[in-house]
Amino acid sequence: MEKIKTNNGFKRFRKILIRTIIALLLLLLLLSIALSLPVVQTKIAHYATDKINKEYGTHINIEEVAVTFFGGVKLKKVLILDHHNDTLIYSQRIKTSILDLNKLINGKLLFGDLRLDYFYLQIKNYKGEKHTSLDVFVDAFDDGKKASGKFLMKSKNVYLTNSRFVMLDYNRPNPKDVDFTKLNAHLKDFQIKGPNVTTNINSMTFHDHRGVQVDNLAANFTYTKSNIILEKLEVTTKESFLKGHVVLKYNKDNHDFSDFNNRVKFDVTLDSTTLATNDIRHFYKELDKNQKFSLKSKIKGTLNDFYATNVDLKDYKFSTIRGDVNFKNLFPRAPGKFYMKGDFKRITSNYTDLTKLLPNILGKKLPTSLHKLGQFNFVGDIEVTQQYINADFVMNTALGIIESDLHMSDINNIDNAKYNGNIILDGFDVGDLINDKTIGKVSMNIDVDGKGFTRKYINTSFAGDVYQLKYNGYNYTKIIVDGSFKQPIFKGEFYVNDPNLFMDFNGILDLSKKENIYDFHSKIDYANLVKLNFIKDSISVFKGDIVVKATGNSFDNLKGNLLLTNSSYQNKKDLFFVDYLNINSSFDANGERAIVINSPDAIDGSVVGKYKFNQLQKMVENSLGSFYSNYKPNKVLPNQYLKFDFDLNSKIIEIFNPDISLAKNTKLKGNISSDSKNFKLDFSSPKVVAYDNTFDNILVQVDNRNPLYNAYVQLDSIKTKHYKIRDFSMINTFSNDTLQFRTEFKGGKKGNDFYNLNFYHTINNENNNVVGFNKSELQFKDYLWFLNEKENPEKSKIVFDKKLSNFSFNDIVLSHGNESINFIGSWNGKRNKDLQLTFDNVNLNKVTPDVEKFKFDGNLNGKINFKQSNAIFQPTSTLQIDSLKVNDIALGKMNLDIQGDETLRKFHLNSNLENQNVEAFAANGDIQIVDDKTLLDIDLSFDKFNLGVLGKIGGDVITNIRGFASGNARIDGDINDLDYNGRLFVDEAGLTIPYLNTDYVFDKNSVVDVTENKFIIRETNITDTKFNTKGNLSGYIKHKQFGDWQLDLSIYAKRLLALNTVDQEDAAYYGNAFMNGSASIKGPTGNLMIKVDAESAKGTDIKIPINDAEAIEDSKYIRFKTPEEKKKKANANVAQANNYNGLELEFNFEITEIANIEVILNRESGHGMKGKGNGTLLFRINTLGKFQMFGDFSVVSGSYNFKYGGLIDKKFDVKKGGSINWTGDPMAAVLNLEAVYKTTANPAVLIDNPSFNKKVDVEVIIGVKGNLTSPEPDFNINFPNVGSSLKSEIQYKLDDKDARQTQALYLLSTGSFLSQDGVNQNQLSNNLFEKASSLFSDIFSGDNDKISIAPEYIVADRTPGQQTDGRFGVTVSSKINDRITVNGKVGVPVGGITETAIVGDLEVQYRVNRDGTLNLRVFNKENDITYIGQGIGYTQGIGMSYEVDFDTFKELVNKIFKKDVIETIPPNVKIEVDDSMLPDSIEKPEEKDKKNVELKPNQEAIPVE
Repeated sequence: MEKIKTNNGFKRFRKILIRTIIALLLLLLLLSIALSLPVVQTKIAHYATDKINKEYGTHINIEEVAVTFFGGVKLKKVLILDHHNDTLIYSQRIKTSILDLNKLINGKLLFGDLRLDYFYLQIKNYKGEKHTSLDVFVDAFDDGKKASGKFLMKSKNVYLTNSRFVMLDYNRPNPKDVDFTKLNAHLKDFQIKGPNVTTNINSMTFHDHRGVQVDNLAANFTYTKSNIILEKLEVTTKESFLKGHVVLKYNKDNHDFSDFNNRVKFDVTLDSTTLATNDIRHFYKELDKNQKFSLKSKIKGTLNDFYATNVDLKDYKFSTIRGDVNFKNLFPRAPGKFYMKGDFKRITSNYTDLTKLLPNILGKKLPTSLHKLGQFNFVGDIEVTQQYINADFVMNTALGIIESDLHMSDINNIDNAKYNGNIILDGFDVGDLINDKTIGKVSMNIDVDGKGFTRKYINTSFAGDVYQLKYNGYNYTKIIVDGSFKQPIFKGEFYVNDPNLFMDFNGILDLSKKENIYDFHSKIDYANLVKLNFIKDSISVFKGDIVVKATGNSFDNLKGNLLLTNSSYQNKKDLFFVDYLNINSSFDANGERAIVINSPDAIDGSVVGKYKFNQLQKMVENSLGSFYSNYKPNKVLPNQYLKFDFDLNSKIIEIFNPDISLAKNTKLKGNISSDSKNFKLDFSSPKVVAYDNTFDNILVQVDNRNPLYNAYVQLDSIKTKHYKIRDFSMINTFSNDTLQFRTEFKGGKKGNDFYNLNFYHTINNENNNVVGFNKSELQFKDYLWFLNEKENPEKSKIVFDKKLSNFSFNDIVLSHGNESINFIGSWNGKRNKDLQLTFDNVNLNKVTPDVEKFKFDGNLNGKINFKQSNAIFQPTSTLQIDSLKVNDIALGKMNLDIQGDETLRKFHLNSNLENQNVEAFAANGDIQIVDDKTLLDIDLSFDKFNLGVLGKIGGDVITNIRGFASGNARIDGDINDLDYNGRLFVDEAGLTIPYLNTDYVFDKNSVVDVTENKFIIRETNITDTKFNTKGNLSGYIKHKQFGDWQLDLSIYAKRLLALNTVDQEDAAYYGNAFMNGSASIKGPTGNLMIKVDAESAKGTDIKIPINDAEAIEDSKYIRFKTPEEKKKKANANVAQANNYNGLELEFNFEITEIANIEVILNRESGHGMKGKGNGTLLFRINTLGKFQMFGDFSVVSGSYNFKYGGLIDKKFDVKKGGSINWTGDPMAAVLNLEAVYKTTANPAVLIDNPSFNKKVDVEVIIGVKGNLTSPEPDFNINFPNVGSSLKSEIQYKLDDKDARQTQALYLLSTGSFLSQDGVNQNQLSNNLFEKASSLFSDIFSGDNDKISIAPEYIVADRTPGQQTDGRFGVTVSSKINDRITVNGKVGVPVGGITETAIVGDLEVQYRVNRDGTLNLRVFNKENDITYIGQGIGYTQGIGMSYEVDFDTFKELVNKIFKKDVIETIPPNVKIEVDDSMLPDSIEKPEEKDKKNVELKPNQEAIPVE
């Protein structure tokens, strides 16, 4: 039962519990339903907001609230009014979740994610109030404790969409500070605690009312009463990106935001920032558009006074700014004073980029001329305001380097700004900066104080050094300046110590007043006007002292004085001295001007009158045109006149133009006035030389009031380079509105040509000049021609305008018998011409001037047309020359046709030369005009063309140029730069060199290549036509358009004739010379250089005649010059000069022993020396005609012919080792020779001992030293076969020089010694017999004979006590062959006691080897006499000798024990011709069969004459 009761109680409790829970649930359900109702929720929200509004005094209203069961809250139309009941915060919808309802009720807003749609925050600063509306609202929740205010609002995420943020300040004229629209943001960890706001701006986009559209803004944001912090700030717009850290510091209590630009302090760090000026311009419009910069910096301060440190700004044009800078008043509320001060480590930019950065600040303050600085690098300090600039910097620019410490003020008008300080320029182009091309780079260190940067405003003083100043193309150096310059006044002094200008200047140039003032003194110690680029000449040097004191602003009113003293001027012609020159200009009371020039050295005269300088030319034109009724006079002021009268010195003309000179007594006088009927001019001079043309005795008279004639010109002669005119006279008269001229003169080298020209001048109705020719006579080259022979008044005239630019030529006909030349056409300016020249049966020789090196003959017919239209030239011609001759060489008939197509831009040329039915020359091709250029494409062909026409291009130096050319060539290219190419094969070619008397022929088919400006002679053999010696020739003949011929020929030979001349009266040398070596012929044909560098070959025999020798005089028997006479003669001696104009010779001959050299001291007597030896001789003959010799000749063997009249004729043997040295003058050669003459004589008369009575061998030795024209001979006598004791006794008698000289000369003249008894008959007879023996020897022997026989007879001496036998003997010299030589002397005594003995010497020599160094000898010779009374004895013997020349012992060993190998050149060398250069159309002619002729390497070349 109890169990049942228990169960019933449990059931009852269960029911009650269930009912209770159900009731609670129903209650909760009902409560939930009630709370979910908007009305209930709104009531609850109103309750909460009312409580907040009541507690905090705010105005918060929520129109509708929706709360979900899970705590979600939606607020619609939330409105918070500020303390003026204006909107502070409004949101159309706020969606969030309430995390703590109790705290919400207590004013703590703890939300989950908070979403605000169309959120609007408007912060106002009402007029007169210091706090913003937001400040007032937030202060309502502030409990006064730091960061622990009653109000708390937190949200994890805040999302703003389509929102707006506005800040207004009604205390300013423009109240709107901020207006962000289209604001969308995501804020994380958003919190408002009391007045402090913190959040992490994850993203934010908005449009600023100024125009900036921010695509994203991210930062850690903090807002307090004292600062706003944006950490990790990143801002992105369409063109900009900013990354950094921003802190705004302010004092809210002081209401800093009311003056935001001046009180709110920024502390900004910018990293990796790219700024676009298009964005910045929305805030600061001074920047230019479309510019971008990368920027790094730290910025501190307010917007109107901030410092940017460590600035690193770069634009995309490589402009750079690095440094620290302070800006003030960038954003003034009212116009403020801009200020910038920078310490720049580097600024790299240019004027354009820099002014674009701040166009209204820098663009208006910096001088516009600075754009020429280009890209510059700037380092230094600069301070800029709107009133002044302080700059201490170094700047490297495109114009140069500038270093400045300068203060500038009044920069509002920068071109007229003031400045003072120091300026250093280093290679700075000032002229480019100020637009003056005459000024260039300047280097200077100058202190300046003044104002103005342009010519209009400049007014500055300066002092310092100018190290370099380029003016007028010249760099001046070392200039010191101290002065002032105010356009247009310069006052001060400067000193120039430049290498080409030494100058001092002190004075004033004042061009500012009505009449300019010139008052200065300049001393010029040296001025090279050529180097300074004032004069274009080879030499122009001025020195002088100049003092100027004058006033006036033009030549018309200039008055004052110019004084030039102690001056000189040097040009290419001479050095001119002008000690005194004074020019004075003055005006009298009536305004008549007098210019007086006084300089005895240059010019003396005056000009008096009333006139304007710029109207003088017009006055002269009116005076000359007054003769013609059709003349339209120039407008000139009335009542003008001037009279002039000058005595001219050539010096004044030559100073200004060295190509013109005047003779003394040159006078110029006359008068002219604006009255056109008064013009007179008289000019007279004995001689005028202008540009190498000479005018002798010139007289010019012009007088338009003279009733007989108006002008008269007379000259004795006119000499030009090409033609000479003499007896010139011209007179003109006026009649019937026409000036008639008559001119007569003679012409030509000999005056055989004469000209009688009659022409007139008038002005037609179109005011053009007309010059017409009446019938006139011209005799040219002995042929009489007529101009306008038919006297047609409408023909033979030239019409031209006053500017001399347009001409018309009407039928100007020149005729001679049936020959005529007609010229017509027009010439309009420089670019349009139409001219025609017609030849009818004209003899070429009659009309062609004498052309050097060419003479033309033939019969010419045809036309030549020349047209030009702008740059297009259109020549055409049809010419035919019959019987053409050039240099009297008949070439045949020549045709020349040029035909153009319809466009007149392409012309076909066809020309040929026919000679005896053979087309010796032909030219065929086209002439085209393409792109204003004339192009040629012409083929040339030659077939046995006679080269004799070139026979005179070598002048008198190379003549008899001959041969026949065959082959092809081509001309193509621009007519101003033609290209020639081709190859010719020359037969029967040759040439002659008259000076050398040599003639050479070329091998058959020698090759000549034709190029642009050369005829290239390919390597070929040449042969001299006399001795058939051969050589090798190559080189070229150069020309400029077939003028200005030049030769460059090279010759190489083993043995070639180089000289073949005979003796002439003025011959410097003559004979035959054969060369082993090289030679060249170079230079223009009018001044050729022949150079030979070779050694003498076999057959060389050169003779050098000396016509001024004085060793022996003819006036007395024998007398030697005294030293004083020799010295006087030497001083007066001048090197022998012969005229070889047009030729320069340089013969450098290495003389060997196979050559003969002979110096002839006297042509008539044969007195001279000749021999063989070794040495080097250099012969030079230049164009001035001077002959020179240089070199040394060392004698190996030779003879000295000592001859005097008919008394002495002795041949001395020259000892080996003697020398002759030339140092220029052939007659001043230095001799150092010894020659021996051998004879027999009885020395008994010398020793006075009758026991010795015998003729012995005697050697007379003459030493010749000193100058060739005045040698100093020294005689010695030797007795080779006399013993030492006897010789000593004899020599004792001959110790005295005078005695030895007397005995030697007596011995040479008589064959005996001079005794105290004087001359006897036997001695004279002995001399006559010796002369006869010499003649007999000449008959029976010659220089090249195999055997030489010379008989001699010595007369017996019958002097008492000195009797000797006579002797008849024969000297024999024979060269049996190249190895064996026999020399001997055999005699038989006659006329004495013993006449049966045969006496004499004999030697036979055998040359063992070829070079003659090893020889065998067999001899018989008479014994030496060793004492008085000794008889005659003989010695026989055999010997061997070996000769070696060496310089060192090693060389001796090599020559004895080693064999030298001598390389030889093969005798026959075939010369290959390079055919690779031949065009395909050119073939080498086939050679006909010919015999192979072997060259003889050692062919003799000895003259047979």
